[in-house]
Amino acid sequence: MSASREKKIRQDLAAQGVTDPKKIREAEEKAKARKNNILYGVIAGVFVIVAAVLLVYNSGVLQRSATAVTINGEKYTAGQVEYFYANVKSSLLKSSYASFYGIDTSKSLDQQVVSDTMKTALGIEDEGDVTWEQYVRDTAVKQLAMYVLTAQEAEANGMGADEHTQEELDATMEELNAAAKQNGYSTKTYLKLIYGKNMTVDTFKEMVQLVDVATHYQSHYAEELTYTVSDLETYYQGNKSSFDVASYESLYFKGTADSTKDDDGNTVEPTDEENAAAKAKAESDAAAVLARVQGGEALEDVAKDYESASYTSTDAGSNNGSDVANWVFDSARKAGDSAVVASDPNCYVVVFRSVGRQEYATKDVRHILFKVDESALDSEAETYEADLQAAKDAAKTAAEDALAQWKAGEATEDSFAALANELSTDAGSNTNGGLYTKIYKNQMVTEFNDWCFDASRQSGDTGIVYGESSNYKGYHVMYFVGDDVPYWQVQAENALRNTDTEAWLDGLLDSAEVVQEAGMKHVG
Repeated sequence: MSASREKKIRQDLAAQGVTDPKKIREAEEKAKARKNNILYGVIAGVFVIVAAVLLVYNSGVLQRSATAVTINGEKYTAGQVEYFYANVKSSLLKSSYASFYGIDTSKSLDQQVVSDTMKTALGIEDEGDVTWEQYVRDTAVKQLAMYVLTAQEAEANGMGADEHTQEELDATMEELNAAAKQNGYSTKTYLKLIYGKNMTVDTFKEMVQLVDVATHYQSHYAEELTYTVSDLETYYQGNKSSFDVASYESLYFKGTADSTKDDDGNTVEPTDEENAAAKAKAESDAAAVLARVQGGEALEDVAKDYESASYTSTDAGSNNGSDVANWVFDSARKAGDSAVVASDPNCYVVVFRSVGRQEYATKDVRHILFKVDESALDSEAETYEADLQAAKDAAKTAAEDALAQWKAGEATEDSFAALANELSTDAGSNTNGGLYTKIYKNQMVTEFNDWCFDASRQSGDTGIVYGESSNYKGYHVMYFVGDDVPYWQVQAENALRNTDTEAWLDGLLDSAEVVQEAGMKHVG
């Protein structure tokens, strides 16, 4: 480099305040270092962003907040869908249902196809192959849509979330928290174990409230539907087979031989010859019984001469497709008809009485329930039986005191209703005076049922009955209001109400635009 060139550089550097060559080199190195620091800072920033994205993804935030479904353009997340997905799947995989549906619980649902028979039973219209996994997903989406649309109807009609909704949510969360604690989990973790990785406490609460509002409005809608006796009669005439029951008696003869035990205690099945002999004897005995019955003897009396046979008197038998039912419900049947009905290899002697709808009067009753409080009892304690009896005695005393209190007052139906609202522990009736209407036979626990349908029962009768049912174990203070409509009318009304409510719900779904979005891949 020429001297003049160096001089020019030194002058330029001097103008910048740099005069020493050493300082010049230091300045160059610092500039290079600053450039490298900026580059490394940018790279580090990129790594931080990537790490943050991975952290968020692994936490499930992106998946559970992804749009899985839109209903009339409104977005719903994978977490919201999964609330229903988990419930549908859990119900489907219960052993009894799984067996009925033909599901192998050891295999993944996305590897199993719904059979044509089950498609028909479940109302699946898709003609192609549908896996059980797809069925669960579609059903979950349909349930979400149904509850969303019904809740929107509730809101539009002034029946949205209220104090009752909050009370239901609080009770649900209390039970959930207790279950989580009992199993050694936090509520957050417990929910994920039940509903999957996309479930959060907030989403769970939101869905519980949604279902509560929608369910109550569905009930309200159904209860507001009214029908005339003519409506009920028309429905009955068009659906007799769903309502008619048969009254008959039968004597059953087993047509197979019993198994035996060998000297080592092993079970020995009967031979074909032994079974054939048993069948021949059953047919012979049945023919002999039929001859005596047609000769004027009562089947129940004749049955006493055949210890191995089994006598049954049926008052309300359904048309279940059995051999006996097919004979009984034959339109040619007349009162007093009798026959031997074969149900290979067995046979029955059957005496027909009648077929028709159930005309007996349903009942209206008020009650005050005093449950036996077992919450503080330890079933493993040596004093458990004594403690349980003490709890029963306390409930009985409370019931007796309540009845005495009522009798000492106005002793009217209205005063009984007021006392029921004040004292009853039956959440199903302690806000409407303990009233149950249109009670049909065997709807209630045995003791409750027997008291209501006692032939001597009259309006204004009172009493105390004890029920051992696990849900209603305790003492019921009873008040008989009176007879209500015939049971067949209750059946027809319920059937019509269910049909019309389902049609209303189907209409809501049919008129809505429900679209499964990309976020559905995060469900399940």
